[in-house]
Amino acid sequence: MLNTSEAASGVAPTRRTATRAYDLIVFDLDGVVIDSVADIVEAANHCLREMGSPERDPAFVRECIGGGARNLLLRCLDEEKKERIDAAVKIFKSYYLENCTKHTVLFPGVLDVLKYYAGKKKLALATFKLRSATIQILTKLEAIRYFDVIVTADDVQRPKPDPECVNYILEALDCSRDAAIMIGDTPTDILTGKNAGIATCAVLYGIGTLAELNRCAPDFMVENIMELKKIVAV
Repeated sequence: MLNTSEAASGVAPTRRTATRAYDLIVFDLDGVVIDSVADIVEAANHCLREMGSPERDPAFVRECIGGGARNLLLRCLDEEKKERIDAAVKIFKSYYLENCTKHTVLFPGVLDVLKYYAGKKKLALATFKLRSATIQILTKLEAIRYFDVIVTADDVQRPKPDPECVNYILEALDCSRDAAIMIGDTPTDILTGKNAGIATCAVLYGIGTLAELNRCAPDFMVENIMELKKIVAV
């Protein structure tokens, strides 16, 4: 969602008109396709309780999301507990895998967009979420059928913003770099697309702020996923 304080400051989203009909759309998962914050917050606070650290405010945990469970927990744990990060990650993953579909939903308009492009474009997903959780969530939300390739944390050696995940997708779908676009909600996603040499589009309803995303200079920026139809022509 557009941050009103940022809008008042005069910081405007980057906007361009569609210049080509991209063949491939690569979506990030959390913050773009799904709203998973509530389940991640619940799993993080469960882990903190088990580790003997105080629970964190949901708003704080939300700001810490990005880069996988390890990075999330390193930001949330008490300093003296961080030396036990491997144990914390194990607790988090176990709980999250059992509860990752309790509150998670598709963002408004996502299913419509996936249906709109299905069969007309190649659709892929690049996430640092565990494959098992990714498949569980997309299956429950009846969205898994729309993706031609899904790349998760289990499929790559190097996390975003390294372009390994996008390179994997380009090769798997035999797509050139100038015919692909990355859709993300954080600077990490935008940098991933740029590092892979593909076009980028930031969404403003996810985790990243308008100011952060503007600093990354994405090729496009939208407030609603439905606006993607104005950027990627069919």
